[in-house]
Amino acid sequence: MNYFELIAWLGVGSSHPGGFPATKQNLEAMEIKPGEYVLDAGCGSGLTACHIAKTIGCKIIGIDISPLMVEKARKRAEREGVSHLVKFEVADVYRLPFEDNLFDLVMAESITVFLDKVKVYREFCRVLKPEGRVADLEMALLKELPPHLKTQMETCFGSGTNPLPFEEWLKTLTEAGFEDVTAKNPQPMRNNGNLLLGELKKDWLLIKDLPQKIRYQPGLVNRLQRNANFMKYNRSFFGFGLFLGRKPKPTPLPPKTFSYWLRKTFLGYYSSLKELRKYLGY
Repeated sequence: MNYFELIAWLGVGSSHPGGFPATKQNLEAMEIKPGEYVLDAGCGSGLTACHIAKTIGCKIIGIDISPLMVEKARKRAEREGVSHLVKFEVADVYRLPFEDNLFDLVMAESITVFLDKVKVYREFCRVLKPEGRVADLEMALLKELPPHLKTQMETCFGSGTNPLPFEEWLKTLTEAGFEDVTAKNPQPMRNNGNLLLGELKKDWLLIKDLPQKIRYQPGLVNRLQRNANFMKYNRSFFGFGLFLGRKPKPTPLPPKTFSYWLRKTFLGYYSSLKELRKYLGY
């Protein structure tokens, strides 16, 4: 069971840096309005999406690649009375099943750090309306990670785990086509103990299943503690923040001048004359 499968099996909704308190802090920076249409990419068990629906009242779609997570998210929406506002679908962030220019905001929490960042951000940009926003909470490097710690990090969280320095996250957003990129709420990683177990114990949807899962997986607590210890003893290398960008307006077409219309008329006449000569056989 890899890290993503473990998170899905546990059903943890706030395993990202800072946990749910960071989510609530970042929602203020996102400035979501009731009439907006929001995509929560990598929604997990739906904790953030349901909170947004309850507190802001906007429509939101949450997607996750794990059917197990989506099932848990749908149950949460029903239990919290927001299923009329929030929907959940199984989908891949590399190939979003949505038309272009659809959403006002695409948000994510600690998924891009594990993926091809430019590819993900370009797909986010595609489904955003012109001047739509992206908001991504991600772990960042505060200083270069030694090779042996990089190996340990990938053992804990999976191969391909690749946090960037703050400035590199912003450059990546720019490369993907976003403007006005900035980082909000940057902060160092803190020692919050075992974040996963802590989030499990605070979540009513998950705590009831925890004793049974510990019995089913005897090494579960030790594995979670190993991951927590890695962050505890190496937290000086890591921080996190909310990375924001805006999709630009389409470039307006140049005005049609008199010379444009003259060229168009002449070329149209010339083309018609050629067709006529071809039809007449000379």
